[in-house]
Amino acid sequence: MKLPKFLAVGLLGTITNLTLFYIFVDILLNPPLQISIITFIIASLQNYLLNHFWTFSKTMTEKVPKVLNYFRFLTVALIGLVINLIILWMVLEAFSPTYKVVAQAVGISGGTFINFLGSKYWVFK
Repeated sequence: MKLPKFLAVGLLGTITNLTLFYIFVDILLNPPLQISIITFIIASLQNYLLNHFWTFSKTMTEKVPKVLNYFRFLTVALIGLVINLIILWMVLEAFSPTYKVVAQAVGISGGTFINFLGSKYWVFK
């Protein structure tokens, strides 16, 4: 039951990430790799809080989110970000899509599985 919740939280984070990315890159013409990092940080904080209070709430012994757990979550998410950035760069280079947000979506999908495993077995154990 955790995976569907994790995916729902991830979908919300993806919507946040892609919306902000689209605004700042495709509309305001900021550099995609730097904006990807900023939108990642915002979405990761949102995802951490939602996963703490909803997805893994039954396995968490403390009710208040801990900074240490967020940094664990962030560490796992950074691995996902590296995968995201590599895929983003590869898609941008190979296909030069009109809407760069498409490349960002492909990149995000690349890190999802790693993020779930790390969250389940290390962050929210």
